[in-house]
Amino acid sequence: VGSICSGIEAASVAWEPLGWHFCWFSEISDFPSRVLKEKYPEVKNLGDMNAIPDKIATGNIHKPDLICGGTPCQAFSLAGLKTGLNDNRGNLTLKFVDIVEKNDNERAKAGLGRGLVFWENVEGVLTDKTNAFGCLVSSLAGLKDVISNNKNRWPNAGVVRGPKRNIAWRVIDAKFFGVPQQRRRLYLLGGDKNFFPENILFERHKHPLTQYPNYDLYFEKDGHSFEVFREYTDCLCSSYDTNWNGNAAAYNGSLFIVQDRRIRRLSPLECERLMGFDDNYTNLPKAKKTNRYRALGNSWVVPVVRWI
Repeated sequence: VGSICSGIEAASVAWEPLGWHFCWFSEISDFPSRVLKEKYPEVKNLGDMNAIPDKIATGNIHKPDLICGGTPCQAFSLAGLKTGLNDNRGNLTLKFVDIVEKNDNERAKAGLGRGLVFWENVEGVLTDKTNAFGCLVSSLAGLKDVISNNKNRWPNAGVVRGPKRNIAWRVIDAKFFGVPQQRRRLYLLGGDKNFFPENILFERHKHPLTQYPNYDLYFEKDGHSFEVFREYTDCLCSSYDTNWNGNAAAYNGSLFIVQDRRIRRLSPLECERLMGFDDNYTNLPKAKKTNRYRALGNSWVVPVVRWI
């Protein structure tokens, strides 16, 4: 696997136990890069993703079987400016395609088949006015023309078959995967013409769905009393803890808890659990809480990507 916009590597946490090997990362932010160096010292961090196509072409890095990435979501997020491809961060979505294409070209020269593609982002990309998702899907599928979004919204799930690749996508909520967080994210899979990603992302329910358990909103643990505001928190975002009285705090209203009759933020440890990481995964020496919150808010939910 080659990992782009690696963050703190939820993909490695989810997939290494399943037998996948990561040959390189690509991350530029300081604190996530520290986490990668601490947790995965044997895997090279390439830094800026813009340089990856040349590195693949010159043989400086491995040509992986799978490329995964969650390009910056701020250009599409409800919490951002929603400027899409007019934002440099949104344009990294197309750079992701360049990397995939270069990788497959070099794999073909070596007698290898097309690699697999895994991409994640906020569901706001489905309503982006610059049609970034249409550009992404059309480019990966190898279509001559970009598929337009005639109804101002792409569907939450779909399949496109093209001359290069079959592509499928689906919006999945993390709250159905064992973590108490409402986190709807778009997941995209792609591969060669003999790969059918819908068989992975889509489910046919042959039996009645089981009832999810209910939990009390008031409980005691380790000698302390707790009150939570709902069974599932709002989505943990990267701005959590940066502004107690401002919009970030208001937007994440259910990311607070009452302990012994006093309200407090969720701790970094609790946020690690919300994302499915092991306890203290981000607890590096001298790590600031703000850095841990931001890195976790930008990451993937481990049980979801493990299931995929």
